[in-house]
Amino acid sequence: MAAALAILNTASAQVPANVTVVSAPKVVASSSGQFIVNTRNSLSPRTLEIAAQADLLALDPALLAVSCDRIKAELLRQLNMPDAWRGRIFVSLHPVQAIDEKTTVVSEKFAGRWQCIVDLPDAVDRNRFVETIVRATLLEIANRSARTQGTEIPEWLVRGFGRQLLGISEVKLILQPPRKFENGVTVTRTTLDFSDTPRASRVPTQKLNPLTQAASVLRTNEPLSFDQLSWPTEEQLSETGTDLYSSSAQLFVSRLLHEKGGQECFRALLAELPEYLNWQLAFEHAFQPLFKDSLDVEKWWALQITDFSGRDLLHLLTPQESATQLDAVFQFPIHVQIGMSAPMRTGISLQTIIRGWSRTQQLQILKSKIWELGALRMRISPDYIPLVDQYLAVLQEYCTKRGKSVRILAALGLDSDKFVDEALMQLDRLDVQRVKMRPEVPTAVVSAASSVEP
Repeated sequence: MAAALAILNTASAQVPANVTVVSAPKVVASSSGQFIVNTRNSLSPRTLEIAAQADLLALDPALLAVSCDRIKAELLRQLNMPDAWRGRIFVSLHPVQAIDEKTTVVSEKFAGRWQCIVDLPDAVDRNRFVETIVRATLLEIANRSARTQGTEIPEWLVRGFGRQLLGISEVKLILQPPRKFENGVTVTRTTLDFSDTPRASRVPTQKLNPLTQAASVLRTNEPLSFDQLSWPTEEQLSETGTDLYSSSAQLFVSRLLHEKGGQECFRALLAELPEYLNWQLAFEHAFQPLFKDSLDVEKWWALQITDFSGRDLLHLLTPQESATQLDAVFQFPIHVQIGMSAPMRTGISLQTIIRGWSRTQQLQILKSKIWELGALRMRISPDYIPLVDQYLAVLQEYCTKRGKSVRILAALGLDSDKFVDEALMQLDRLDVQRVKMRPEVPTAVVSAASSVEP
């Protein structure tokens, strides 16, 4: 040992002062042996600072190797496949340079087997991290039967499974280094939220429904068609459109998995991808038990969207039709008779009913209007959905409070006049917004209408 120390001291003394000694790379293998994580640096203070500020996932090499194995295991469980890997997946970490830094996955054939090479920054978005490992794992599975050319994996397949796995258990799949110190001990906290609509959280969250995040996106945006999922544009895959694309892809993958024979079809797709230059042909052949052709896929997908969102997306109203029907919901025609004259037909506003009608009459009218708005929401143009939801929220809250007697309101410390005024103010604001959203009638139509003689 003394001789070894002497040799090391002599070697270090011979290194010139102006020469930088590059440390040997740190290599960590996952427990399965398939993932090999390679890095030259441990997590730097700058990386941890960027990760904390931008809510990114800091990738510690040892924890990363565990996460990769867990992501693969959950993916195989979804596909009902054994862990029979052949090619290794090499993950190279480098210091993060930007918040939106890209990740790369390439496959190369070496010693008769296809290997995957993954390049990752050491701080990355959670969705992008899981999608990257899913992409590499799917590539390794598909390339097992590939010969001279690597396999093309559909983008919807990668993003759909990536979001599905995160939705199942982000806590289980993603491990990250502790960020807090309490009483001299490093602590990692996890949020457990088992509601259908979990609140936003900066720490990993366990959700009850894997489609919770997708539902919040698809509730206010029309899901993409199968054709759009198959041929995504750069805008749909960019930061502004990625949530809609990935949410649509997750719903698509999730519903296919729940079809009878869905897992078998996915396994067949991965096995047949190397045999086709175009993945669409492989999909058509692999999913032959479910669909005869691409038209059948589109029909099935439209029904799945309708079932999931509760909206009739097959017969959506145009913006002009939506504005007209929404206006009709808030029209209250009445007949007014003055003296002995014939009754006249006129209209009153919802605010007038709230101000002057009795509680029983109000609740009867308002409950019918809430039902009408709910039915209209199923067919209204997506642009009008947020406005309809705001109307529903105001009316439902008002009905709840108005349904209580004056004595109960007083006991709860609530002023009945105050919540009436608040409801009226909110309805006035929404009415102004509704008028502003109303599409302009084309000039030609207006001119033609004004020229018609009675």
